[in-house]
Formats: sequence, structure tokens, C-alpha cells
Amino acid sequence: MLLQWLYSKEIVGYKVSDHMRGTANVQALKMALKEHKAPKIHYSDRGSQYTYKAYVDLLQANSTTISMALSAQDNAYAERINKTIKEEYLDHWKPQSFNQLKSQVRKAVKNYNIKRTHDHLGKKSPKDFINYWSTLPGEKRPVITIFDNEN
Repeated sequence: MLLQWLYSKEIVGYKVSDHMRGTANVQALKMALKEHKAPKIHYSDRGSQYTYKAYVDLLQANSTTISMALSAQDNAYAERINKTIKEEYLDHWKPQSFNQLKSQVRKAVKNYNIKRTHDHLGKKSPKDFINYWSTLPGEKRPVITIFDNEN
């Protein structure tokens, strides 16, 4: 389970789990909320881990509006980050145990946030983009189209 701020692409919470129950999502969300404010909008698919009562309650307790896609295919950003971590890191490292998997996911998230650059972020890593963005006055901050229904 990975939680990502869409604008900066930063992974802010994650939990490696051997099940698909909502408790792992709650742990990932709590990790994200330790160092970040709750998002205004939380977008996900309708998987049971996202409709889990404790997860929904935690979002609502933080005044987060919940938006859900009809299927996982409608949640391309979440699916993309999962694919990136798997294909660019884990497939290369080939973890041999659950403990190795947890360690390598931690390493992948750190690398992704600090070193991996994105065209979408002006060839900056998520951390570098956040640092750059925070120095700009509001009117000079880049505008990023997340979804354009016209194209």
C-alpha cells in the first residue's frame, strides 16, 4: 500500500503487508499523517481496503473529502506508482523473503522521493520539487493539470 501526494509525486505513506485487508491502509495513512497535513481530497478505487470503516473514519476525522473511482483502472495514478516501485526497484532487486521485501520497499520509497527525477516536475525529484516550490510566491508556483477531461 502506497500513499502519494499527486502534485509532488512524493510517497508519504506505505505499508508492506501479506494481506489486502484495510488495516494495512490505516497504518500507511497514519504514517502519512505523522509528517503531513491530511489531504483535502483522497482519491482511490472502491477496493475493500479503501472502504474499510476505520480508514474512512480516519479520513473523515481529518476533514478529507473522499472520492472513489468505479474501478482500479480509473485510478491510474495509484496504479502507476505501484508499477514504478515494482518494475524499477523490486524486479531488479528480487527480494527473497518478506523481511527483504519490507526493507527494499523502504529503500525504494526513499530513492523514489529523493533521487528519481520526473519530467512532470521539471526534471526534479519529489523532494527537490517540494523544496523549490516552497521558495516561490503563490502566483509563481507551477500549475499542473492532473486530469483534463477534454483530452
